[in-house]
Amino acid sequence: MKTVAQTVIEADHFYTIAAHTGNVIQAVEGTKEAGTVRLGKYEHKPEQEWSFIRVGDGVYRIRNRASGKLLDLTMTGTANGTWLHLWEDVGGTSQMWTVEPTPAGTVRLRSSWASGKCIDTVGMGANDGAILQIWQEAAGDDQLWTISEVKDRAKRAPAKKAEEPVAEAAPVVESAPAEEAKPEVKEEPVVEEKPVEVPAKAEEKPAEPVKAEEVKAEPVKAAAPAAKAPAKKPTAKKTSRAARKKAAAAKK
Repeated sequence: MKTVAQTVIEADHFYTIAAHTGNVIQAVEGTKEAGTVRLGKYEHKPEQEWSFIRVGDGVYRIRNRASGKLLDLTMTGTANGTWLHLWEDVGGTSQMWTVEPTPAGTVRLRSSWASGKCIDTVGMGANDGAILQIWQEAAGDDQLWTISEVKDRAKRAPAKKAEEPVAEAAPVVESAPAEEAKPEVKEEPVVEEKPVEVPAKAEEKPAEPVKAEEVKAEPVKAAAPAAKAPAKKPTAKKTSRAARKKAAAAKK
């Protein structure tokens, strides 16, 4: 059997992954239904292009160009019929895929998590809109994929306009330097200063003499004569009872 050359997978390159019908694996995020990874007609959209990040010998993480999310297994399932979806890079084994070449130039994409089950299509169909799943290896073309490098983006880039030839400018004839004209000094008009009118001072009225208030001196009242102390009556000398008797006897 003649062996067909395989596409060499390189870092920082983008590829399409096509089924035998020519439809490619694409991301369909935002759909209300499940199955965010389906087949579709290639329309040069970033959702249909993938990069392969090598993590081992023939083992890769498959990253979508539009969202940067990875091809993963729904609920990290391992059974036949588990659907594929996109998920953020979590470093899990469910996001690792072994690229296994075939002599026909196609590849099988085996899950490193689900015991080597292959990427397949639901219902054995490869038409537009078919949902992707994993299934144990089976005969047929539904598990065979063709990886092709995206090379046509440069062709679709807008062509640059041809540069218009620049007309050569005519040589400039240097003329003799003109004499520099002296700038005219304009005399500024003298502004006559108006005499400053000094306002007349208001006539100052003579200050009225301040009348001194006459302070009437009140007559000093004569002090009342001091009250005389009552004269003391002469104190009668007390005579003894014996003397009185004696005097009485003498009068008799």
